[in-house]
Amino acid sequence: MRALTSTSEISDEGAEYEDLSAREARRFMIICIVPVIVFLLLSSLLPAVIALTDSFRNLSLTDVFQHGQFVGLDNYRLALGEESKLYHSLWLTLIFVAIVVPAQFVLGLALAKILNRDFWGRRFWITILLIPTMIAPVVVGMIWRFMLMPSFGFMTYYLNKMGLFKSVPLFSDPTTAFIALMVVDIWEWTPFMMLFMLAGLFSIPQDPIEAADIDGASTWQIFWHIELPLLRPMIILAIMFRTIDASKTFDIVHVLTEGGPGNTTELMSVFAFRTSFVSWDLGIGAAVCLLIAFFSLLVASIFYKVVSRETVERAK
Repeated sequence: MRALTSTSEISDEGAEYEDLSAREARRFMIICIVPVIVFLLLSSLLPAVIALTDSFRNLSLTDVFQHGQFVGLDNYRLALGEESKLYHSLWLTLIFVAIVVPAQFVLGLALAKILNRDFWGRRFWITILLIPTMIAPVVVGMIWRFMLMPSFGFMTYYLNKMGLFKSVPLFSDPTTAFIALMVVDIWEWTPFMMLFMLAGLFSIPQDPIEAADIDGASTWQIFWHIELPLLRPMIILAIMFRTIDASKTFDIVHVLTEGGPGNTTELMSVFAFRTSFVSWDLGIGAAVCLLIAFFSLLVASIFYKVVSRETVERAK
């Protein structure tokens, strides 16, 4: 009886100790999580609330007498009106995203396929290729600005030697300026796509590939029928991230062209900046920023539905 009693006491003490440990672990998790949640609320939610309230007020610094007056949806009407330049910026942004994201995906996937093999110096080349993505976008813009300077840029020198951009500088022509921005963005963010695709290729099981190789399938057939379908969820995520990020491109445009010549390279983010801090229409600028955020959420929701559908189909 004493043995049974001591055993039950030990088990009760063990249960109490486990409950105490669980409570302490829960308390420790709350202590760790609460500061992060507070920081996220202050850094993300609070600015969004301020922007939302500002979008309903007249915050034009050129109109001193009505500064801060509540105007309802007038800022949105002006931003989306017939005379608004927002549609031009939206069109340029769509063209920009539609070109740079597929180009980055194709080049990134090609580089990932090349690096998805064992050869000497592979890690070294992966590190070298990731350098453009690790550099701050403003610094990338400054690097390319010096390389493409009309007077002493070394790339401009060789382009002039080939008979290009002698009469009209590269950034003075709307078409070439826009193409230059896309080239810089592709150069900077292709390694990001490469890293995503390389991670996806590393995670692909080798059994179906080895079976297909034994059956006599070519390298292209293995890639098209096995690797690419298995990479599809990773491809969708990578394209989603880059689409949202490319639609908000600001740094390289501001450094290289400032939206010019005229407004021929004025993407939506640059249009919002000019509206807020050049024209000083802070209310309309806040409305434009919220419209950009809505566009990003719309793109993210579309990709989320596609990924969810893919997950359900794969589960079946």
